[in-house]
Amino acid sequence: MKSLTIAIMPMQVNVSEFLEVVRPLLQAGEAEKLAQAIRCRWQPRQLTVLLRDSDCTVRRVAAVALGLVGDKSSAHSLARALHDQDKQVNEMAEHSLWSIWFRSGDPKAATPFRQGISQIASEQFENAIERFDEAISIDPGFSEAFNQCAMAHFFLSQWSESIHSYKRTLELMPMHFGAMAGLGHCYTELGDLKSALRYYRRAIVINPQMTAVVQAIEEIESKVKTVAIRSRI
Repeated sequence: MKSLTIAIMPMQVNVSEFLEVVRPLLQAGEAEKLAQAIRCRWQPRQLTVLLRDSDCTVRRVAAVALGLVGDKSSAHSLARALHDQDKQVNEMAEHSLWSIWFRSGDPKAATPFRQGISQIASEQFENAIERFDEAISIDPGFSEAFNQCAMAHFFLSQWSESIHSYKRTLELMPMHFGAMAGLGHCYTELGDLKSALRYYRRAIVINPQMTAVVQAIEEIESKVKTVAIRSRI
């Protein structure tokens, strides 16, 4: 007899209850209490359904909630929310994606990772790279450690090393628009405008709200067009 597998669908979220629980704590800035209240009542995959609600307020609050309790499985839904017609939903979805990526590593890798972040902020880029390498040695699948390491290499003008780390980020997290934009920056510095455009365009396909990347694309396209015109003269 063949075994029967039954897919258990998450229970539908009562939208009124969701807003009643989340909004007061959100307005009070009680992040820890809010995260605890959400975890006690709903799973991340239930909240992703709310990102498609007809009420933009519900979508906004759901995006914030996923930033607190979501995991890697929430990323695709949040990436779709980057294309939402409501600008605040876009912004909150982007913030939540970064939050998920930052905490997606093994807890044991968290300490060197946080140290590396602090060292980037204080422009101690070489020390930051050492800390990120330590985090990666603990958790080789920690995509954000690779991404931050790539940024540190970039600030040191170490383009090849930066490119390698950005590409590793994308192998682990294919929708990481930040790493795509970072590759665009690296190839721009190297004068490889064709590759820069390719990665910049990939970035805005995922996150069309990246205005600096849109501007970079326009500038490169204008430059390429000018060179083409001059070559025909």
